Amino acid sequence: MKNNSKNNMKNNQKIPLTLREYCRIRASGRSPYPLINAIRNSSISCTEQSCKGEIFSCQILKSDLPQFQKLAEFHHMHLEIQEQERSLFRKLKRYRFRFGIPLGIILSAGILFYYSNTITNIEIQGNSIVQDSVILAMLEEQNVRPGTWITEIDMNHCETLLRIQIPEISWAGIRHHGNKLVVEVTEETPQVEMLQERTPCHIIARYDAQITNVEVYSGQLLCLIGDGVAKGDIIVNGMITDPETNQQYYRHSYAKITGIYQQKTDFTEPFLTSRTELTGNSVRQKWFRLFNLRIPLQFVHPEYSEFQSTERDTAFQFLGKELPCGILQKTTSETETSVTERSEEEVRLALNSDLVRYEKNFLADTEILDRKLEFQTTPDGMQCHAVYTVKGEIGMTSEFFIDKNQSVPETEPDTNLAS
Repeated sequence: MKNNSKNNMKNNQKIPLTLREYCRIRASGRSPYPLINAIRNSSISCTEQSCKGEIFSCQILKSDLPQFQKLAEFHHMHLEIQEQERSLFRKLKRYRFRFGIPLGIILSAGILFYYSNTITNIEIQGNSIVQDSVILAMLEEQNVRPGTWITEIDMNHCETLLRIQIPEISWAGIRHHGNKLVVEVTEETPQVEMLQERTPCHIIARYDAQITNVEVYSGQLLCLIGDGVAKGDIIVNGMITDPETNQQYYRHSYAKITGIYQQKTDFTEPFLTSRTELTGNSVRQKWFRLFNLRIPLQFVHPEYSEFQSTERDTAFQFLGKELPCGILQKTTSETETSVTERSEEEVRLALNSDLVRYEKNFLADTEILDRKLEFQTTPDGMQCHAVYTVKGEIGMTSEFFIDKNQSVPETEPDTNLAS
């Protein structure tokens, strides 16, 4: 008994799992050749044939077994079915009424297909100046977000928009690795401002002004303190002629020129102004978010004619990793826009505030010597014309080009050209 059980176990281990079910046949009798010829003339698929004496062995499909038995009986052959190779279809047939298995297989295949064709994570590489939120916001405008089908993303279009809409990005490349979208960017290297100390240039007047102080470090001063200059006049000359040799030399003029000049500006403030304020009424909505799918948790809808809303997305986490699901909360607050008519005094105060901001932003580096204000009332509001008399830097560099056919000496005369 023990030997038979061991042999059965060995036989079961040797039986392979195939797609079709086969039978191993052993036929014995007076002469197996008539049976062999009959098998050849029939439609039986017979393989692995062997004949030793009066014993014929072969392998046939289980579906051909009844026909094979009829032929063996007709030719007086005794059959022994040694073993049956297991069929995959027969094994699966046992579980044909267990609907959970096929449903699980279909669901697993669907999930695998979905995750293989959608974006679950966006990784940004190569950025140090531009924040991730800026790039993600731009991609969000193009409907590129976790949960988007990969086939719906126009990567070339997104790359072009990144370069155009974000000036700090000089190159952008987008690719996907599985279900992860990788955005590679190259930022522009800030150029270091270089002093063109060897480029010949003049110092010219930036404004119509009267010179109050000069400090010349390089170049030939053409104007003195107290002289008036027009906008564009040369104050410090970079093209110098040596009086002794009558040779021309070229320098990069460098000087600090201070003068008194005027700045003019105009401001306008209307009598009617609109102001938007919160009324204090608000509605809070919540959704369960799964990728782009939103499942409402509260069936509340705001019915405000004017409102402002804010959203906050809190993602679930597992083992320190964010999951593609979470709670999305949206707060909608009611607002009210009111139109207010201001008095002439209130408008004048607003114009004065505009003047203070202008002086702080544009005249902070100068000394204000005088301020002349002219107010004019119109049917819609008030206008202010301001004329400032200030003292500050009036010089600016102006490069000039040298004729390539004109020789330039390598050395300059050692004279005080600033006088």
